[in-house]
Amino acid sequence: MLIELRPGTPAEVAEEVAALTGAHEDVTAWPINLAGRVFVVVSGDESLARVPASPAVLARRPTPDGHWLVRRDSGVAPREVTIGPLPRSELSRSEPSRSGPPAVPPASGQAVDGGVVGGPRLWWAAGPCALESAEDAVETALAVKARGAHALRAGLSKTRSSPYHFPGKGGRGLKALAEVRRAAAIPVITEVCDPREVEAVAEVADCLQVDGRQLDNRPLLAELGAQPRPVLLMRGPRASLDDWLRAAEFVFTRGNGAVVLCAGAWGTPPQPGFGAIAALRARTDLPVVFDPSHSTGSASLVAPASLAASAYGADGLLIESCLKPGRMYRPGDAAHMFPPESLADLVAACERARDSARSLAVPR
Repeated sequence: MLIELRPGTPAEVAEEVAALTGAHEDVTAWPINLAGRVFVVVSGDESLARVPASPAVLARRPTPDGHWLVRRDSGVAPREVTIGPLPRSELSRSEPSRSGPPAVPPASGQAVDGGVVGGPRLWWAAGPCALESAEDAVETALAVKARGAHALRAGLSKTRSSPYHFPGKGGRGLKALAEVRRAAAIPVITEVCDPREVEAVAEVADCLQVDGRQLDNRPLLAELGAQPRPVLLMRGPRASLDDWLRAAEFVFTRGNGAVVLCAGAWGTPPQPGFGAIAALRARTDLPVVFDPSHSTGSASLVAPASLAASAYGADGLLIESCLKPGRMYRPGDAAHMFPPESLADLVAACERARDSARSLAVPR
């Protein structure tokens, strides 16, 4: 259950309402602020919650489906999410984090570009699925940035389907990721799997990615909700739309409303989940992007999958790309890598496909 408080309710009043509501030992309640509105999140048996008769209480919001905050009719979920840049004050931190090095500031004279997901233009990011060589990653980052990319994808931790694949550098790759970001002056998106690493990764990355197989990792989602960084939630291969939206709700209920949904392969056997893009449009205002690389598993299919996703209304694309795929670890992701030199043409074609589909759209 959610309790919505009146606009402008002071923090101490919201805390008091939460404390009274969660007085029972099996009920937990805490206040959050989202989209200029104040809520008290109530976790547990609603019949045990003791909602006070306070003038600050505006309404009770039942949550039978488990994802009221991200629904279109709630008015809370954002239509646009900005990815990058990190505030300059944070880029210049010098103190060490609890589990990694400080973020490295951008090179002198270079501006770190940002991008809006869900805006009028197609947002896109490209790069290697997993960060391997920092030198190669910098070259790829500069190449995709030159073609107009809004961000670099480069995972530190990977939820692999095989025990024989490189699982990513994890926390020990933070310094390398920070150097790539500094050298290329481009926002970075990286995957995080361990709740204990979230805070340190958030000091370096502009967006934190969650693999679809981590949608049930509640401690991870809660920790992500406590960070001031956008979160990119990929759909699991067997996750329903409700499962996916509930994972987003977990992040929201910790106070972070900057969530982007990423569609990809779904079902058994896995197939590109284009239909999810259209289905989500009717249920949430959250921006939706598509991963044509993981959803097809082949660089030769990235272009047709990207075009289809754009026609379905995707707000952006998350593409695997590398200048030197022949140097990537094996077994690994080399077969997925779309050539950077073709990215600009691909995105331009996707823009045209999206515009054409919109011009032919029939009102609901």
